Amino acid sequence: MDLGTKSLLSNHYMFTFFKKFCDTIVSRTWKFKRAKNARYEDQDFLKVFFYSEIIGRSIHDTSEMLNEYLLRSRKGRRKSFADGRRRRIIPHQTEVNKYLRRIGLNKARDILRTCLDSQLTEALRLKLISKKVNVIIDFTEHPYYGQREDKMIKGTNRQKGTKKMRHYLGFSILSKEIHLFAGLEHVAKGQSKIPIILEFLDHLLDLGFELKYVLMDREFYRAVLLHEIKAKNGNVLIPTKEYKKVRGMIEAYIKGEGNRVRRYTFSSANEAKHRFFQHVYLIIKAKRRFTLQGVKRDYRTGKISLDDARKRVFAIMTTEKPKGKTSSWASRTSLFYRRRWLIETGFSDLNRINRRWKSNHDNVRYLDMLARLLLYNSWKMNKKLIKNAGTRERKRRKWSLVQNQDYLKQLFLTREKKSRGVIG
Repeated sequence: MDLGTKSLLSNHYMFTFFKKFCDTIVSRTWKFKRAKNARYEDQDFLKVFFYSEIIGRSIHDTSEMLNEYLLRSRKGRRKSFADGRRRRIIPHQTEVNKYLRRIGLNKARDILRTCLDSQLTEALRLKLISKKVNVIIDFTEHPYYGQREDKMIKGTNRQKGTKKMRHYLGFSILSKEIHLFAGLEHVAKGQSKIPIILEFLDHLLDLGFELKYVLMDREFYRAVLLHEIKAKNGNVLIPTKEYKKVRGMIEAYIKGEGNRVRRYTFSSANEAKHRFFQHVYLIIKAKRRFTLQGVKRDYRTGKISLDDARKRVFAIMTTEKPKGKTSSWASRTSLFYRRRWLIETGFSDLNRINRRWKSNHDNVRYLDMLARLLLYNSWKMNKKLIKNAGTRERKRRKWSLVQNQDYLKQLFLTREKKSRGVIG
């Protein structure tokens, strides 16, 4: 297009994930027999669904827009029925929703894993990422406004107009400065997250990847989890909770006793059925707008109390042993933890792709999240390809999410008209 990168964004590459998405769903729903007089194929329903994700409109609006767009390009008079309805070539909203509801949540999970695995292996084949990856894990909440009371709907006080939510556990990878979503789980009330995380990491290893860092928030502060990740040759980066011993280490450092890196044995609770122990290293770091030396100086001169000084610093825990000069390693490692926010901004970008659906069906909401994850990864992969091409040609080239969606929209309509014999 204007950037001269049309060869990078070929039809084959741009819609590989869409074709894989359709093939996977059809293969997983083969038990649903198609009626002899059915007018639409499986892909007809999925095209409406996927196009609605691309343009960010509802299924109803998308179905009507796509139907009118294709009918305007056809010759001949449009057939009318006795009751006044006119013949369609694109399925109606109700038919699309019925089709999507037939795909259960467990099947949707399998479909998501297959599609995302396909994108990750494609990124590896194109050398956009390496085999050694950093894994980022975090939760995202989606408000729920229905009347349901079951284990898939949790309580919350962080959403507007409701005290209910769906809780999703998201996984993403970071490699060669490219961030891609790699997994998503709808977490039920009372369900343990540790088996889900370990199962995902095992799956990632089965795909041929290797673990470097696993970045998590305080919500995953468990000795057994750190122990198991270390056993998989990965290293954890996670903020510490201010237990008595950790607080004592931070206070001792503020008073000028010892270095900013401390060795610490992290263990399960005494009453745990199976106790786990993991040797870790605490890296003391100042919060934004402060420096460690400044905090220590202010405490030493009496400008702030010990409690105030402690509130200006925090500690990050890692299972990795210090490498080289300890102070340099500590600074690099603590700064790298900031990359955990990539998954937060990634979830925000998913909402820019399409507004959150209000369906009461868990499987439909899950499929909506899947489509947006695929579109997000498509954007990131194309952005990296264009950047690499610009580097070789010594040109600065950018590729925004809006550009990616607009190009997908254009390609989608062109391919659809060609498939129906309207043009080409």
